This record gives sequence, C-alpha cells and structure tokens, in this order.
Amino acid sequence: MGFFAKNCYVCNKKTSFLTNCIVLSKSIWICRTCFNKVGGSNEYYSIIDMKPDEIKKMIELNEEKLKNFNPTQKVKNYLYIDENKKQWGIPQTNFFNKVKYIRIYEYSDIVSFELIEDGNTITKGGTARAVLGGALFGDAGAIAGGVTARRKSSSTCSKLQIKITLNSLSNPVVYINFIETEYRKDSVLGKEVYESEYSLAQKALSVLNLICDSNSDGEIEEEEANYSKADEIKKFKELLDMGAITQEEYEEKKKDLLK
Repeated sequence: MGFFAKNCYVCNKKTSFLTNCIVLSKSIWICRTCFNKVGGSNEYYSIIDMKPDEIKKMIELNEEKLKNFNPTQKVKNYLYIDENKKQWGIPQTNFFNKVKYIRIYEYSDIVSFELIEDGNTITKGGTARAVLGGALFGDAGAIAGGVTARRKSSSTCSKLQIKITLNSLSNPVVYINFIETEYRKDSVLGKEVYESEYSLAQKALSVLNLICDSNSDGEIEEEEANYSKADEIKKFKELLDMGAITQEEYEEKKKDLLK
C-alpha cells in the first residue's frame, strides 16, 4: 500500500496512508471524510468492492436527503428517525461522541434486523417480505417483528450490535454498534455500561420493529390485492373454458383487472 501521499478517489482531496486515508480493495483510497459519508466502519464491508463512481453517487444521494432530514425521534446518537419523511439515519460520531455526519435510509430499505452479542444472535425481526422470502431463519423464538431478546449467559461482552439487512444488492447490510470494547458484566463499571447500552439497543429494536410493521402493512395490502386479481382472472378463465364467455370477453375482463 505504501505510505506516500495520494488523492482521494472520490473527492480528489490529498491524503495519505499514515494520516487520513481508508484503503478499499484494488488499492482504492478514499479520505476519512468521504468514508464517513458512506457510513464509515458500519458499512466498510459493503463498500470495499464498490467503484469510486458508485461511492461518489452514494454520497451525492445522501447529501440530497440530508437537506430535508429532520429527526423527530432519536435513540441517543445511534439511530435517528424522521417520521414525516419516513426516513431513518445512522449518525457518524467522533471521539467525543459528537455527530459529524448522518447516513440516511428509507423506511422501505429495511428487510430484517437482528441483535447480535459477541457473534450470537439474540433476537430477530423484519417485514412481511422477509418472512415470506425466507430471510428470517433459526429456532422457534425468531419471530418476525418480535424484539424480545434472550441474553447469553456470558460474564463478558465485547461486541453488541444490531445488524440491519437492506433491500439493496450493492449495499445489503449496515450495523449499529453499541459496544465494541470488552466489559465484564460482574464488575460495577462493566455492568453499568452493559445494561445502559443493552437498554439503548432494545429501544432501537423497538423503533425498527415499528418501522417494519408500517412497511408490512403496505406489503400485505399489496399481496392481498394481487391475490384478489389472480383469483378473479382464474374465475373468468374457468368461465372461458366452460364456454360461458367468449375469448374476447375474457381478454377484456383480464385487461381491466390488470389495470
């Protein structure tokens, strides 16, 4: 990779490996500012195979959304929600937990989500399409929309995060990280931090659950409408086969229903 200065592939700002640079695959370098604008460490593995033009387009779209994004609900600096625009965002914070940037998503982007502690899935949830499509799997406790978590009986916690699966092939997964350093649950400080962050994770799960419920309502209505049309077309096809209606009448009814 080398330690020499090099321009960011996205904004052309001069950077270097030693100071302010993120190296993606195929020796593509981007500055930390651009890196944060595409989601930072939360989306690193989603963007490492992206081309510079794709990353640039992602940033431009997010910048446009940010202009009108006004959070009506917040889960600390982990999750922002704009109920009016039906959008949600994951803030990028600095060392002092000050928000530097917000990556914006649509309600409809969410397919499923799960709470993960030290690599073990605690609970899962998602939209109707996630269940019908088989995106949610596991034991009987993994119920769509459910956010009742079953904690693992471990004395420590090194990583607590929510994994959100998105409806995007180019950017399929994003994470919200609550704990990234090991804490002992049986120590005074460790227990306090763990319980606090776990509570925030539960609140975030509840918000995601409500978003998925609102998405599922529309999906269910659409599925019911599609099934209703299919049933009607089937009935007219049976009448055609029986000779009760002509081919022209069948085609006309079918055309009307498909409209």
